[in-house]
Amino acid sequence: MSSNQQLGTFVEALLAVRRSSASPWLTWHSQSGERIELSGRVFDNWVAKSANLLGDLYDLGEESIVVIDLAPHWKSLVLALAALHHGAKLVDPAHQDAKSAALYITATPNDENIPASSEILAVNPAALALSFGSDLGPVAEDFNATVRSYGDQFFPSAVAGSTAAIDTTADAELSIEELFSPAADPKGTILVRADQPILKLLPYLIGQWKAGDGVVLVEDSLEVSDRLRDGERITFDYVPGA
Repeated sequence: MSSNQQLGTFVEALLAVRRSSASPWLTWHSQSGERIELSGRVFDNWVAKSANLLGDLYDLGEESIVVIDLAPHWKSLVLALAALHHGAKLVDPAHQDAKSAALYITATPNDENIPASSEILAVNPAALALSFGSDLGPVAEDFNATVRSYGDQFFPSAVAGSTAAIDTTADAELSIEELFSPAADPKGTILVRADQPILKLLPYLIGQWKAGDGVVLVEDSLEVSDRLRDGERITFDYVPGA
């Protein structure tokens, strides 16, 4: 059996190392002034709740295609890892497989481009939003209103390393083993701008989290001040393609 056929719980292996840690794993800064800090323990808790929701409502598995139609954000990263817990393949909305997606995760649940055959999970990115709001529509599930009722622990089943994990319109498909085995040098606390699609950013973030780094993710339009840099103790700026 080749190495990429081996079974594994890839998201679990990433998160378990820092599950008991109170140190920052991901800190989000928005243009509106939100600052949301998630420790390793809290980030793992959100991924577990989200994975339990996805399994209960949508029965995701290795054959499932999930569209992540969200900008990089702490909630979209949580949901991406939760879907990967189940072995689902993540694609962007423009990908040819999006039309056969089992699930669309989106902030625009009434978008007419969402296939009628897809389930819809609506996400309001605002930190304090306890529901999606009045624009939920008649068929979407409300992530904000539902996720808190799910369990704080998730017990994943093993998936084959060769299972497709990410497939974008611009890049070759990555298996789940390839996605979770990048070589990365530790850099400390990394400033990352949310200026590219989430599926382009995710492999980099996974590599740095594996290295033990913390990530400060800032909304694309936010001006990063010296005060923010000093307060977050930034040691490295991520530059795509550098």
